[in-house]
Amino acid sequence: MTLDSTMEISRHGEYEEFRTLPDRGSAESLRSWLEFEGVPSYVEPRAHEMQFVVYVLKQLAHRARWIVAQMPPTDAELNFLATGKLPGQEEK
Repeated sequence: MTLDSTMEISRHGEYEEFRTLPDRGSAESLRSWLEFEGVPSYVEPRAHEMQFVVYVLKQLAHRARWIVAQMPPTDAELNFLATGKLPGQEEK
C-alpha cells in the first residue's frame, strides 16, 4: 500500500514517542512535515523540562522513520507547511 498526503488516514489508535526536541517550533515543524506526508502526529511538552515530544501513530512509526531519513525539507518547504503560502505569494 502506498500512502500519500491526499489519503485519509484514521487518527485513532495508539501513539508512540517519536522524537524529543528542545523547542516547540522545531517540534511543530516536524509534526507538520509528518502530517503532510500522511503520518498522524501531535506534540506535547515534557513536564518540568524544556523539551517537546512528537508522538506518531504507532502503526505508521516505520513511515515516520523513513520520512525523516530522507533529505530534510528546505526553508521554503517549511515556510509553506507553516503558512500555506508559496514562495513569492503576496500577503492579502
